[in-house]
Amino acid sequence: MNRRNGGDQLTVADRGFVSTRRVVVVLVVLLLAGLAAWSTDLHHQIIRVVQMSEPVFARHPVSGALLFIGLAALSAAVVFFSTVILIPFGINVWGELGCFLLLWTGWFLGGILTYTIGRRFGRPVLHWMVTEPVAAEYEARIPASHAFLPVLLAQLALPSEAVGYLCGLLKVPPRTYLAALGIAEVPFALGTVLLGAAFFRREYAVLLALALAGLILLGWLWWRRRPARTGPPSPTGSDQRVAPPS
Repeated sequence: MNRRNGGDQLTVADRGFVSTRRVVVVLVVLLLAGLAAWSTDLHHQIIRVVQMSEPVFARHPVSGALLFIGLAALSAAVVFFSTVILIPFGINVWGELGCFLLLWTGWFLGGILTYTIGRRFGRPVLHWMVTEPVAAEYEARIPASHAFLPVLLAQLALPSEAVGYLCGLLKVPPRTYLAALGIAEVPFALGTVLLGAAFFRREYAVLLALALAGLILLGWLWWRRRPARTGPPSPTGSDQRVAPPS
């Protein structure tokens, strides 16, 4: 993969920094949650299933919390598992604040796991997750100086599991990566819990409005990533005749 020079600046000349996949995932979750909250019967059935689990967590509070953290860590380390299904159970058992703390803890531990795996096993792990061009684009977002701000921006904009493997691969200092990871996961964990609480309260208008905003953002990202139109060749190109010297 090619590294770009340029100190602490983000030197990729691409047409959008935010991962389209992350926006699509959030958009789909918002749409499904909004539609489920809109349907009275479906919402009632989901809440009923969630409430049925409450006695189990009440009998095993510590193991239940550890299970929640472990599943959250797993969701931060692999691409085929999502924390979304855990949030209603977490809010119902521990409340919004408790669910937020457990979710953030699990994501943080998952980030440590991905960083350790990337540092130990290197490039094959990253290529297992994304294609070569995508991996090259992700790698170019982190300068050779491993400055904190670019790592934080990458953590905010790109799939978190990919950033963990990438930072481990590039030998980003643990202190820099962990600080960026801890800060970046706060808004995502908070937003996830607040959306889960909105689903509990059947605020489907809020969920669908956010889905519409996400659709607009997705369209903006697509527009920015369109190939640039090339104009007609300049008349001052190599074919222009130069008058001989007098």
